[in-house]
Amino acid sequence: MEGLYFEVKPRGNTAPRPGSSKKPPPSLTSNHQSCPSFLRLNSSTSACETEEAEEEVQYRLRLIGSLPVHHLTTMAMLPWIVAEITRSKSGGLKIGHLDTSNWNQSVCLCVSASWVRCVSVCAERVVWDPLTHSVLFECRPHQLTKLIHNSQEPSSFGCLVRGNANCACYVFQCQDSSKVPEIISTLRQVGKSSARNDDLTSLSNKTSTSFAKKFEVLFCGRVSVAHKKAPPALIDECIEKFGRLHVGAGVNGNGAAGSPTPGKRPVLFKRDPSFPSLQALDENGLSPEMSITNTTDAQNQSGVQPTSLQENRTMLFTVGRSQIYLVSPDTKKVAIEKSFREISFCSQGIRHVDHFGFICRETVEGGTCHFVCYVFQCTDESLVDEIMLTLKQAFSVAALQQNAKTQSQQCDSCPMQQLHRLCERIEGLHPSKIKLELQRHLATLDNQEQASVFENTMRARPKSDQEENELVMASLRSLYEERQKSHQHSLHVDIMLSTQVCLCVLVHIFSDVAALSTPTAACRVGESPLRSHRHSWRQQIFLRVATPQKMPRNSRHQMFRLDYSEKGSGDMGSMRVVPEEKIRRSKEELRELWKKAILQQILLQRMERENQKLQASESDLQNRRLKLDYEEITPCLKEVTLVWEKMLGTPGRAKVKFDTETIHAAVAQGVPRQHRGEIWKFLSEQYLLRQTVPSRPPANDTPYKELLKQLTSQQHAILIDLGRTFPTHPYFQAQLGAGQLSLYNLLKAYSLLDPEVGYCQGLSFIAGVLLLHMGEEDAFNMLKFLMYDMGLRKQYRPDMIILQIQMYQLSRLLHDYHRDLYSHLEQQEIGPSLYATPWFLTFFASHFPLGFVARVFDMLFLQGSEVIFKVALSLLGSHKPLILQHDSLESIVDFIKTTLPNLGLVQMEKTINQVCGMDVSKQLQAYEVEYHVLQDELLDTPPTLNQHQRAAQLERTNQSLRQQNLDLLEELQVSHARVCSLENQVQALVHSEGRLKEQVSALEQEKKQLLSTVTRLQDLLTSLGIHSSPDGHTVPTPTGVKDTQGHQD
Repeated sequence: MEGLYFEVKPRGNTAPRPGSSKKPPPSLTSNHQSCPSFLRLNSSTSACETEEAEEEVQYRLRLIGSLPVHHLTTMAMLPWIVAEITRSKSGGLKIGHLDTSNWNQSVCLCVSASWVRCVSVCAERVVWDPLTHSVLFECRPHQLTKLIHNSQEPSSFGCLVRGNANCACYVFQCQDSSKVPEIISTLRQVGKSSARNDDLTSLSNKTSTSFAKKFEVLFCGRVSVAHKKAPPALIDECIEKFGRLHVGAGVNGNGAAGSPTPGKRPVLFKRDPSFPSLQALDENGLSPEMSITNTTDAQNQSGVQPTSLQENRTMLFTVGRSQIYLVSPDTKKVAIEKSFREISFCSQGIRHVDHFGFICRETVEGGTCHFVCYVFQCTDESLVDEIMLTLKQAFSVAALQQNAKTQSQQCDSCPMQQLHRLCERIEGLHPSKIKLELQRHLATLDNQEQASVFENTMRARPKSDQEENELVMASLRSLYEERQKSHQHSLHVDIMLSTQVCLCVLVHIFSDVAALSTPTAACRVGESPLRSHRHSWRQQIFLRVATPQKMPRNSRHQMFRLDYSEKGSGDMGSMRVVPEEKIRRSKEELRELWKKAILQQILLQRMERENQKLQASESDLQNRRLKLDYEEITPCLKEVTLVWEKMLGTPGRAKVKFDTETIHAAVAQGVPRQHRGEIWKFLSEQYLLRQTVPSRPPANDTPYKELLKQLTSQQHAILIDLGRTFPTHPYFQAQLGAGQLSLYNLLKAYSLLDPEVGYCQGLSFIAGVLLLHMGEEDAFNMLKFLMYDMGLRKQYRPDMIILQIQMYQLSRLLHDYHRDLYSHLEQQEIGPSLYATPWFLTFFASHFPLGFVARVFDMLFLQGSEVIFKVALSLLGSHKPLILQHDSLESIVDFIKTTLPNLGLVQMEKTINQVCGMDVSKQLQAYEVEYHVLQDELLDTPPTLNQHQRAAQLERTNQSLRQQNLDLLEELQVSHARVCSLENQVQALVHSEGRLKEQVSALEQEKKQLLSTVTRLQDLLTSLGIHSSPDGHTVPTPTGVKDTQGHQD
């Protein structure tokens, strides 16, 4: 770790210099893909550790035997211990008092995220009973170490279980040899996860604040490299390759990078929905084609994997105590996690000074390893320098802690250390050479010890050199363990040994992967355990730590054939694998089987999709419940909730103006917590509809999703304030949890939208309140509404002039409404800036309960920024008698900052009711004008300062006047726009009036024409002898009267 090689860009003519030659201690590499069952377990337990029942994986094995060993037993000694247990089981070795009661029996190995348990099993399908079944051992996963798998006997494996006071070696045998790599991979992964959690727990117990520094970076991509260290120009070469692949992808018309080599099929990238910016990464951080390509393919262009330019590539680069995390704020997940032991090289770009990267070791399926370089981009060169310095310091601190942890009670003269060196000298040698080496070593012992070893060896009657070597090693191990109990360490040697061991171990970590591609060969009977004399020492290390690849079905039968004839195992010598009986099926049966398999697969996929939907819905409900975890101040009645739901459900509500009095009455009666976010959006829509003149929109109209893809220069201030924003609320408590990452996204997007304001302390609380009641994008729109449409952004500008005006306005309100309280505060020289500044910058969210803050936001969306003055005036006025009782500055300020926020529910509701009935808008406007007049008078006073002070004062005055000029210019533009709007309305009214006059004249003409027509019709009727009544009905002439007149004539 501390010897990590850092390559920083040269400055001037200075050549880059490597660091120290030390390397991190070795670790057992794990194989995630060989154990799908544990991946499911690991993902579930990491997300929710508080579940009552942990998922576990069970394996049916046969326990060959166990042996208690010394806690200083090393990996080099383990093969001889395994051979000792194996021969003791077969009856060929009788040394010491071995407890063989649990040997050669069926056991069940239960593996979970928290425990590894080995339980004896009497028979098949028998329910576990504590009276008939016994727990052979139970330990934490990280206490099961030094797993060893013999290529000579692929069905068996050994492990070392380290307890608090004792240590034992267990050897197991699996009926299916192909399951052994899966078991070893599962144990390694669960041990690694448990060790990490144990380290984090111990660190949290020691220190209250864990070391973790965060930076925002842009993930550019990854490149497979051939070596753990690279030339200084590696980062620049990677960036050029990314550029060429992006250009090639644009020509091909897709967003994925393709192979530029002609005649080859382009590399296709699958999309991972949990982490889209690392398009093809699986749980190991590897792409699918990297898992199946050979060594030569990994060295060509197919190993270059740039990220998609259309997706969010910004990450939080977190440097912890012993690991590096890459967290995606978009998906809220850890994208990459690398321990310091896996990283071998860190470098900064030479031409591209804003880029950096690191090389780490990664394991693919089958146990082979390769090196990958991850490349990142920062906002500027200074941030890259800070990251490189942080990495260097973190690696140095981790190396010191590791050295202090690994300084066990042993020195260079320890007997167990001598045995370890002996095992290292003889590993991989032919049995005859091992015998000569052991004889030389025995010559260094005294006569009594030599006689004891010789007696124990001859008593067992070995039949070969290999058996004799195993017997001698068993006797030497017992001898040196007895010596170690009475050994006294030397301090000066201990210090030197810790350094030497650290150097040796650091050298071995990358030697393990130097020749991992060599094929494994079966060892012959009579050779050293787990090793062949034909292998080099690097290959021998590989055979000791690596898991062999899964072989085809035919080769499994070859590996399963065991021969115990030389070991004197009796009936075990005739053990052979019985070949499976082949059953021939007809075409119809095969077709039915295929049909059944396809239908089952379709049904399984449907069930998985439905399960994912249910889990997502449950997660959303739980997340929403977690967000709204605060005490409501004004409980909303059912009738009021129905009123709100009716208004929210109005079709096209964004264009419908509701009655202002109805909305005010509904807000005063309460806002339902579950609908509060939607109601705030509704109130903002009504506010915009009531505004005759639209406000000036932001100059940057980039959408929210696009803003998230950019880097911000305000990242340090934002990241620092993440932990300070609502630290007790469960949604924001987890460091870099979903709440903090959403808050970071929101603040980062606004800092890019409004460069003049950027980020100011206080904005995090406003954004946090919005996030608790709505999603990220809706919260961003509401924050933009508050800042631009309501004009709150003025108080966050760097000059803070508007905040000074607000402090003056609050003082004048106290002077006019509460004169005695104002005089008392002035007597103690307490200005409003001592206690009211966070009220205006956070809208009371930094000190007051969330229920009260939510009600303040209800009023804020309804009435605007004057609500802050009303709430402040109501709080100070209602507590005036208590404040007047304090007679010192410290006690008054402490009362206002600590006691005042801890109001009762009744007092808070009373304050909100007072705010609903107050109107101070005219006073606030008058006080603002008064402030500017007083400032102008102050500038006209005769100078009493020296020339330098006067120049500084004039400079400040000039800046203030410039800002006022800009504000007046903005108001002038708004007024001009209002005048233009009114003129347009007048013109529209005049035009409408002209149209109405024309319509009236046309109607009058039509009326005259109708009257003339009526007159003509009446004359016509009269001429025909038809009389018309006044109401227009015709009256016929009576016939009787007419006949009488005729008769008289």
